[in-house]
Amino acid sequence: MYSYQSIIVPTLAEVSEEQLRAFTCQPVLTETVALRKNSLLFWEEHYLRLMASMRILRMKIPLNFTMEYLEEKANELIEASGANHSYALVSFNVVRETAPTLKNPLPESFLSISYQTREEGFFCKNDLLPIELYKDHFLSEGLYSSLSSVNSHFYSMAWVFAHENGYQDAFILNENKEVVETLRGSLFLVNKNHITTPPVYKGGRKGVYRNLLFSTIEKSDKFTIEEKSISPFSLQKSDEIFVLEDTLGIHSISKYRKKHFSNSQAQTIFRLLLEEFN
Repeated sequence: MYSYQSIIVPTLAEVSEEQLRAFTCQPVLTETVALRKNSLLFWEEHYLRLMASMRILRMKIPLNFTMEYLEEKANELIEASGANHSYALVSFNVVRETAPTLKNPLPESFLSISYQTREEGFFCKNDLLPIELYKDHFLSEGLYSSLSSVNSHFYSMAWVFAHENGYQDAFILNENKEVVETLRGSLFLVNKNHITTPPVYKGGRKGVYRNLLFSTIEKSDKFTIEEKSISPFSLQKSDEIFVLEDTLGIHSISKYRKKHFSNSQAQTIFRLLLEEFN
């Protein structure tokens, strides 16, 4: 089931042609939120990120797009579906009604809500197969690249590269040849008890769980963390490398080129992060 402009429909065949045209012809801004036992996890942080993203993209924010209203509509969709699952991912999708023009520079914004259930819960700890640098194209620095939706074609090409070469992830570079993230999410390098992660303004995506992990580590007396530019040459000098994929978990990198990595510190960090969900 779906929710289009607050109207719940069982199939897309019941969505108006105008709305379908908007979602198929205009760039879509998506914010995906984890749902556990009918509660949206870290909903305030996700909502603020969605509103900030709409402002960056200069999209019109309807007056009824309050935090309470969007949460209510998500709950209505879950209830109407009759799904009885403990875990789900709820996606809030926003799109312009039409492309901006001189006569109509600020078109109305359409909202759809969809969800998918998850049997295994969230933040599963998984090890990845070997990883490689993606060097065919590069991300630009700046605030615009921090939005998850704006480089969709880039990520699609990089996933094809990873698949064709037998990898399950790839390091992403910006135009200065600095490593800013991986295809799966935010990148963290571990050296003893010190953790380094690339600054978001370098070109990586800014996620809610990245901020959560950052604050969790800062509160811990076991680790220190800093934002710092990462050179490809520093990857093999790390003791461990792990990736935080929003709503899905921490993935430890097992091998990069000739270097094999452990994951003992990542397991400790994983346990610290899980405490934030209790």
